[in-house]
Amino acid sequence: MTGRFSENRIYNEDCVTAMPDMPPACVDMVLTDPPYNIVFRSNRRKERFDFIVNDDLPDADFEQLLNAYFAECRRILKPDRFLISFMSWETIPFFERAIRAAGFTIKSMPIWVKNNFGLGYYTRPQYEPMYLAMKGKPPPPETAISDILRFACVNSGDLEHSCQKPVALLQTLIRTFAPEGGLVFDGFMGSGSTAIAARKLNRKHIGFEIDPKTFEAAQNRIDTEFRQTSLLWE
Repeated sequence: MTGRFSENRIYNEDCVTAMPDMPPACVDMVLTDPPYNIVFRSNRRKERFDFIVNDDLPDADFEQLLNAYFAECRRILKPDRFLISFMSWETIPFFERAIRAAGFTIKSMPIWVKNNFGLGYYTRPQYEPMYLAMKGKPPPPETAISDILRFACVNSGDLEHSCQKPVALLQTLIRTFAPEGGLVFDGFMGSGSTAIAARKLNRKHIGFEIDPKTFEAAQNRIDTEFRQTSLLWE
């Protein structure tokens, strides 16, 4: 990595304004979880997570955010590499338009199936979709994984972000679609799970988190995780 950013770091910045300072074709995978623009409120959240930045935008502004973000994702992604983005079923059309407009080819829609149900009046949600997209034509993984991924949600007592993804789920995606030693990018780092999953698998990471409190929590979580790992090896 060149310029003002370093590998294995996260930054408290707006990804859309910061990413243009990254060099082109510098990351090996994008694994990301942007706001879904559904005014998410979790009944499992800790009190300090009352809202998600940019989760309550007018449709035109949300579309502009995704267009700018995925265009930059494609620019910084190396040729013949993968992007995976989580989303809500409610805003799939926004994500699809933005990902295709950036020049990606959408290959499939894996589904994360959770071990519990959310709240709902007609049906209670138990899954989150994601798009697997490609820049160029990367070779298929050595072992193809199912497009149904069953992983338990993070325990409420361990949550550092209201939409925190389980590290094991992210590890499955990184192990399959990022080369060993490669650099994994997430512009919406949240609690730092992408960074932790990458480093546990001998991949590097880089990313951004716009909210100062969330960034601080993520940085502390990452530091604690790998300080403990370092002590185990000493």
